[in-house]
Amino acid sequence: MNYDVIIIGAGHNGLVSANYLAKHGLKVLVIEARSKPGGMADTAEYKGLKYSKASYVLGLFPKRIEEELGIYFPVIDSPFADIFLTEDGEVLYLWRDEKKRIEEFRKHGEYKYEKLDRLIFKLKRIVEEKFLFVTKPPSIDDFKKAVESTELEIFLEPTRKVLSEYLDNKFHEALAYAFMFNLPAYIMAYYFSLEWRIVKGGMGSVGKVLEENAKKLGVDFMYDTRVEEIVIKNGKAEGVSINNGKVIQSKVVLHAGSPVLLNRLTNGMIRVYHPNFIPGWRRWTLLLKEAPKVPDFMKDNLDSLFTLPFGEVTIPSAVDPSLGCHVITSMGGDIEEIKDFFKVKEESVIHIDLLTADKLEKEYLAPFGDMNHMPMTPEFMFDDRPVKGWGYTTPIKNLYITGSGTYPGGQVTGIPGRNAAMKILEDLIRENT
Repeated sequence: MNYDVIIIGAGHNGLVSANYLAKHGLKVLVIEARSKPGGMADTAEYKGLKYSKASYVLGLFPKRIEEELGIYFPVIDSPFADIFLTEDGEVLYLWRDEKKRIEEFRKHGEYKYEKLDRLIFKLKRIVEEKFLFVTKPPSIDDFKKAVESTELEIFLEPTRKVLSEYLDNKFHEALAYAFMFNLPAYIMAYYFSLEWRIVKGGMGSVGKVLEENAKKLGVDFMYDTRVEEIVIKNGKAEGVSINNGKVIQSKVVLHAGSPVLLNRLTNGMIRVYHPNFIPGWRRWTLLLKEAPKVPDFMKDNLDSLFTLPFGEVTIPSAVDPSLGCHVITSMGGDIEEIKDFFKVKEESVIHIDLLTADKLEKEYLAPFGDMNHMPMTPEFMFDDRPVKGWGYTTPIKNLYITGSGTYPGGQVTGIPGRNAAMKILEDLIRENT
């Protein structure tokens, strides 16, 4: 069968693209090397016990996309987006409710925070209205023009400088990861969200919901199938060659994996540069027979995300019995300090899963173990992501790209998937008129 579009990769962005393209009447095939949808939005299993293996909370996926596709993710609500514990034991509750959030910071003597909160959300509104849902990514100059000579100009300054103006140092990591401190504050604003939530059934539910909706729209899927090469003739993509040697034809090919993989898939016809480094993060999951011992500030709030001195933690099993056992996830930290904090007994441990960048690279086909596909740094932001001027296209006609390595960037957002689909539709309409 010939297809209008072949999508390489069933990560969440590839699935979002498939939904939009099929909704507009195109015949779509999604080819995935793994055995299930979702990519790094993944629910893994150990002897029938479930846990989120890579991504662990949902927070940047716009309601607009859910509404446009008519889908719903089974998230667990909580009054807090995050609960932050300082090194010296202070507990800061990041309320979703604005008034309660501002009052919480005031309780800690942080009277300037209110202005920072207002500025962050003002910036996010402007970005959403002007720059987020686009078929041509904006440049850094476009962004600068929107904020220069306004109170939002501070977001061009380093994150640490901005935070220091409004917050005591001990609360900085409540709003930003340490890697952002020397980067422009607009990167902090990108990650900042009040929507972080645990997903029932693990993060793999995101892929399942998107896959089920896509199938209803007529999308075909091939799993456990690796694309070996994008078929290119006379400078145009015409389909793909898969691992059994079969060639499947299409009018358009959309690559939804790391753009670095295009170097191999096009036999070097196009190249994407990624800095040659492997990050040193660690992602732990503990499967336990007994519920972990938690401090008082956590006991009544186990439906929340926690930022502890050693990392970001969730205890999803406390609000999701479908996982089948007690589960602790921690992005960061050492296994012994995690066990010590939660007073985990060795005899209670069923399984410990450690995900590192090296393992992520092999299991999720993510070069350099980059969970965002490309670094979230200024040289790879806006229309420089992944290559200056590409947007969702490539130098090869009818070969498009999406995924976290395209604008606006990483995390489970679905925005690159939507934007790439809109670009394909826009170009097809132009060609047919």
